[in-house]
Amino acid sequence: MLFIKQSDSITAVHMILLAMTAIGLNNHVFVISPLIDTSGRDAWLTVLLTILPTILWIPLILYIHKKSNRQPLFVWLSNIIGPTLSKVLAILLMCYFIILTSVSLRETVTWTNITFLPTTPPIVLAIVFVFICWMLAGNNLRIISMLNVFLLFFITIFGFFVAIANIQHKQPSLLLPILEHGYGRVFDGMIYQASGMSEMFFFLLLQHKIETPIRFRHYFIISLILTVLTLGPLVGAIIEFGPTEASIQRFPPYEEWGLVSIGRYIEHVDFLSIYQWLSGVFIRISLLLFMIKEFSVLNSKKRKSRSLLFSAAITIILTLLPITDHRFIALLRTFILPSTFWIFFSLSIFLCITALIQVIAKRRSTNEI
Repeated sequence: MLFIKQSDSITAVHMILLAMTAIGLNNHVFVISPLIDTSGRDAWLTVLLTILPTILWIPLILYIHKKSNRQPLFVWLSNIIGPTLSKVLAILLMCYFIILTSVSLRETVTWTNITFLPTTPPIVLAIVFVFICWMLAGNNLRIISMLNVFLLFFITIFGFFVAIANIQHKQPSLLLPILEHGYGRVFDGMIYQASGMSEMFFFLLLQHKIETPIRFRHYFIISLILTVLTLGPLVGAIIEFGPTEASIQRFPPYEEWGLVSIGRYIEHVDFLSIYQWLSGVFIRISLLLFMIKEFSVLNSKKRKSRSLLFSAAITIILTLLPITDHRFIALLRTFILPSTFWIFFSLSIFLCITALIQVIAKRRSTNEI
């Protein structure tokens, strides 16, 4: 049995709560606009359909989890395919994590400039955000998890608050007619929701940090939560603004906060969304940077710290690349979100085949004896 360091481990419940924040930000914010733009008023149906292939994908993850005996994934992999190829895969995955970190930071800087700090230079925002996340990522996973529990409590409360407060503006009839443009647009949008669901792969990479074995029910609960986290702001945007208006909004979940009013005298409470967004991106970027540090091919603690600092610096550089917001949105929809799904899905297939090869090799060696 693999020994897990208690001071740097989390429970399965903490894993689920981390998924709500770190992966939930992607599902709750980043994929909403592409979903509505692609699938229109049927985007909610797209989200519900995506949970079916997700449930079929979970057994692959659990099979890898079982056969790797909860070892660090790339340590287990190096024993089968060799350390060189294993390090190459780890480096490639680290590079993609830097891209995911940069996307999260770019969206945050853009939203911050649009909403409440329009005159603050993006470079200042990027450096401040990354510095805070870099400080947290330099600690262990348990500290990230403990802080997440505190932040998530208020994120959840504010989420229910905006949903309930906007009931007066909701027109459920805007969800009809169903399949107005046929099935094609529904299936076209599934890739965006699947990109968020596929990030459950994070916890296979962190399996050696989880105190108990991961079960089907854990991933199933995460799948349901991520589905609800997408449906909430997605359906809200459609029935509050209509599918046409919602499809051209840059950040539909934030626009929903602009409608909130309590009675005649209390409104403009959208400042609460600042807490929601910044808390979510704080945990997401910190977790991504932590995983980059964790999978560093460098062995010493000092070198891993330097690798983390280098990754943070590259994140800032990529975030500040001089590309227009329209070009960035196009990249997000045509490349980054779809490739997130295909990378994690392909990697899970590869690891599953690797595990099967290991099992077959063990059986042959046993028969020969």
